[in-house]
Amino acid sequence: MDSYLSFGDRLRNKIKQKHPISTLISVQDTTSAVKSQLHENLRRNSESIRAENNLQRAVVSNPTIAIQPNQITPHDSDAPTKVLERMPKIVTLSQETKKHIFFAYAEKDESDHKEAEKLKSYFAQQRLRVYHPREHDDINTKIANGIKNAAVVLVFSSHSLQISKTASKLLNYADQTKTPILNIKVYENFQPKDWLGAILAPTKSCSTDFDELMKSLMSMGIKTNSLILERDENNESQPIAKYLFHGGTKSGNLTATYQYNGQEFPMEFEFLGLEQGKVFGQGDDDVGAFTITGEYNLEGSHGNIEMYKQYVGRHSVIYRGQISCKGITCVIEGNWEIDYQSDEFSIYLTLPEEYGTEMEMIPSHPTLRRRGNKVMISYCSCQYDLAQKITEGLIAKDISAICPPLRMQEMMKVATEEANVVIPLMSEAYEASNISKYVLSYVDQAGIPIVPVKAQYPYSPNGWLGVICAGALYTKIISENDIEKNLEKLIAQLHPYINGSFDEEQLVDSLVDGSLAQGYYTQWGQQFDMQFDMFAMTNGRISGQGDDTVGGFVINGEYTSLPGEERYEFQFNKHYIGQHDVQYCGTITQNESQFFFDGYWSIGNLTDGFHLEVPRSKSLGSKCLHIMLSYQWDNQELVKRVADALKQSNIPTWFDIAGDMKGNINTAMANGVEGAAAVISFDTTAYSKSINCQKELTYASQLKKNIIPVLLENDIKFQNTWLEMIIASFNKINMDDDNQFQCIIDTLVQRVNEVLDEKKDEEFQQPQVITRFEGGAVEGKYYQWSQGFDMFFDFFSLREGRVSGQGNDGIGPFTMAGSYDNEGNVSFTKQYVGQHAVEYNGNLDCDNLGGFKITGNWSIGELTDEFYLESANTSSSDKS
Repeated sequence: MDSYLSFGDRLRNKIKQKHPISTLISVQDTTSAVKSQLHENLRRNSESIRAENNLQRAVVSNPTIAIQPNQITPHDSDAPTKVLERMPKIVTLSQETKKHIFFAYAEKDESDHKEAEKLKSYFAQQRLRVYHPREHDDINTKIANGIKNAAVVLVFSSHSLQISKTASKLLNYADQTKTPILNIKVYENFQPKDWLGAILAPTKSCSTDFDELMKSLMSMGIKTNSLILERDENNESQPIAKYLFHGGTKSGNLTATYQYNGQEFPMEFEFLGLEQGKVFGQGDDDVGAFTITGEYNLEGSHGNIEMYKQYVGRHSVIYRGQISCKGITCVIEGNWEIDYQSDEFSIYLTLPEEYGTEMEMIPSHPTLRRRGNKVMISYCSCQYDLAQKITEGLIAKDISAICPPLRMQEMMKVATEEANVVIPLMSEAYEASNISKYVLSYVDQAGIPIVPVKAQYPYSPNGWLGVICAGALYTKIISENDIEKNLEKLIAQLHPYINGSFDEEQLVDSLVDGSLAQGYYTQWGQQFDMQFDMFAMTNGRISGQGDDTVGGFVINGEYTSLPGEERYEFQFNKHYIGQHDVQYCGTITQNESQFFFDGYWSIGNLTDGFHLEVPRSKSLGSKCLHIMLSYQWDNQELVKRVADALKQSNIPTWFDIAGDMKGNINTAMANGVEGAAAVISFDTTAYSKSINCQKELTYASQLKKNIIPVLLENDIKFQNTWLEMIIASFNKINMDDDNQFQCIIDTLVQRVNEVLDEKKDEEFQQPQVITRFEGGAVEGKYYQWSQGFDMFFDFFSLREGRVSGQGNDGIGPFTMAGSYDNEGNVSFTKQYVGQHAVEYNGNLDCDNLGGFKITGNWSIGELTDEFYLESANTSSSDKS
């Protein structure tokens, strides 16, 4: 009879079998009885409790990390068993590679389109899979995804196809990846030439007759069984991606709560996935850690959903409700149930792309870009020496070239203002570099010519890099010896772009010089924050880079002054990396300290308003220093007032709009703390009790940042705390009297300007240290008493002479901060949060693929032993 029950009913039966009604605990139960039961289950000596709790947190936050025996000290030998018994099960999805047929034709040519659609219908009748791109993928993503699993590319050769820039990029990438190509002769008398002729010359040809086409595929060795559609699969554009949603609370694209007894409780998801009708994930709420599984069914944009929420080592709860999708927003609402108790829940998701619309994207308006006069080298951390040598070689040949520092904002600024052509140093490490991906994506969007150098052999670019550089002639330069042999070849490829462009230096009219900026866009009555790490307005061009709830993006566009007015008109394209594009347009107004962007965004048939505030140019040196505001959630409104006041004084600020930064030291922490000229801490009792605020200010102290303590309460309330120890040596500013707000702001502005002036002077005196590791997966061990202990890292980087990171080991969570030099000497302090510190000293070795290894010794008092840290997966096989 079970087979006739609904999914929810089957789950209810499972719950009752495992947990009789008399033993079930309410989902929202926070009473002392529940706490007593939990304490009884975990009762151990104090050391065991601390070790087990630390390990359980590590498991919940990253269940893919296996717990090794050497993480536990001898007196905790019973802890791993208990933790592993409660460890959430990870849902893995088996995924077979499905092959498809890719159609390459000139879509705007009526004859080509008609022939292609006729053949598509024949394939559909035979239930053979044809590639249909997702509605709002950018062209690079469509090409990369389409070619990736293509069994064959059918090319409808014509004059319209030959003059298409998109077709050139597509077919050069197919040729580069050795994807089989079959030439469909639409016009008997057409003879392909130039790039199209070269690609099609060695390929087979056939007419548009379906039977002849199938025989040609068989003669090419194409296995049609891999093209057959599955039972419930159709040949049509999919309104959703292969997954509807992947994300989590800390990613900023998920908010979830449940109701109980008139109160609202948040659910923090480490991860939640909705994919092909299945729900899977894990997280934590007021009751404890949980996993979640279930099913959903969408018909059009609405449907039903049922989920099974299993608290780790405890009871289960059924969630049943409705799911609806509109644009990039997905809403899940309904009721949770456990035995005879029930109440409401809601989950709000931001999807990776617009759901279910048939409308085309509004195309970008063609814009003219100010022409630079330099060759810019784009490189990743392990290519600094090679990039410098190529730059020096070009300059020696009287070619103006620039190798900018390895900072995303500065590279994009140079590309915008100075670059006439960009040379990317293609390699596995370059392809994996986040900075390289953002910078070259912007260069491609802005229409700046690209002349690639292959800096690794054997190697063929794939994914985003393969699409951007598809079909481009490259020069092989792997070492200094290759520069001597192949520099003339590189110059010959640069010649069409540099001839006559270096005769005169062009003046730069910069209204905004790579400033930080922030704002929001609205959708269905809600505001969604946008944060720009770089925003520039130079010679009529707009450029920038940032992130919001959808993901990381780059922008590219133009502005023009309105005749007889102090206002400007503008439009720019916002390109989400690896996703879709959104168009923005409107007007710019200004006051003495800021520009205000107001207007509308549009994607397909969706449109709504937005607002941006961009500080006017104020040179804070090439490192774009800012003032970080560190605070606890309760004081967000006051901090916003302070931030607005600082902006009025043209001081760039950085602060987490959500307050009390959640999670670990990640990219946001790196941008906030590491890029700060000073950190203003808004000190309260709540701030002193926040573990996240403690991590944040401890990290700032480790990096020896200027700290300006602003007391919102009498500091006697947090005497003898970690906070008092950090701020004791700094001059404090009292802000507990709101009537004196403006006077206090004047004092604060004066202090901040003094710090900024000092930092600008320091920058000119500091030698440049090469970035060696932008950040990524790192593993390591420290040794003691002939035993190795694992260190797990949430974040680690080696940037411009700074060592920074955060992680945890058997002792507890820690932060790392220190320095290294160009000779490979490394020293840093490992500060256990709320505990002791350990000094680390060693030597840094880097390979040519972006990996590194640090070996040396740690010491604390008279104790010392060895350690090592290295980038994960440093040895990868060569790509041919």
